[in-house]
Amino acid sequence: MRTGFKPVDHRYDDALSRVSWDAFERLVAEHYRSLGYEVVHLGTGGGSNRTDGGIDLKLLGDQETVVVQCKHWNCWKVPHNDVHQLIGVMHTAGATRAIVITSGEFTRAAIQAAEKFPHIRLIDGKMLRAMLGPVEEPTMPHATFDAMPSWARHTRRPQRTRTTRGPIVAAAGAFVTMAIAVAVLYGYYVRDIQRAQLASQRALIRVAQTRQPAHAPALLPILTSAKPMSSLNGHPAIVHDAPMTKTDIAEWEKKNAESMRILEKTTPSLP
Repeated sequence: MRTGFKPVDHRYDDALSRVSWDAFERLVAEHYRSLGYEVVHLGTGGGSNRTDGGIDLKLLGDQETVVVQCKHWNCWKVPHNDVHQLIGVMHTAGATRAIVITSGEFTRAAIQAAEKFPHIRLIDGKMLRAMLGPVEEPTMPHATFDAMPSWARHTRRPQRTRTTRGPIVAAAGAFVTMAIAVAVLYGYYVRDIQRAQLASQRALIRVAQTRQPAHAPALLPILTSAKPMSSLNGHPAIVHDAPMTKTDIAEWEKKNAESMRILEKTTPSLP
């Protein structure tokens, strides 16, 4: 609630209450123009004026000059200060009469102040609606604070600047997490492949050792990349060797042991 302002007893909810403050001034100006007055629009609703000097309209008639102050207030009552202010403006402008018009209500003090000066007239919302008659509904209702004079400066809150820093950081974090997961999975797969290769090689040697006949001493060296097999027209050929001696058997065991050592050294170690 505004400090020092009193709320109205009845708040209007009609087309006149929803027009903008500059449209409100123009409606009042058109009304007095229709009565035969020459209307000088001094308020900010009249065009390029930035200050109204306490006067929104100046009515020029036969041997009289009337100054008008428009108050488009719907929530708060117009206080007596505005009445006293217009009295001083009236004398400065050389006016014969003064009128304060509001779309709402006046305080009791404002009414009593006007009663002391016969040249001051107050027109409240009820009387004004009777004067203007039906008002066309505005296409875009005016949404401003009540009790805001036409010459008040409008301030604008600084707008927040949107940045993309947050989404970028989140995307970078997600990418790093994905890269780490891929690296871990790749490490597991490589380790499993190495283990499978070593197990396959060891199984092949064990099969060769268990199935190799006594009269084929050269089979194991062939599996471990020893001497190549003989071939006939590009196909492997069976070579019949002479019966093995003790020396041949010892030599075969030696070569077999060497083959196992070579296999162990050439196969990558696993964790």
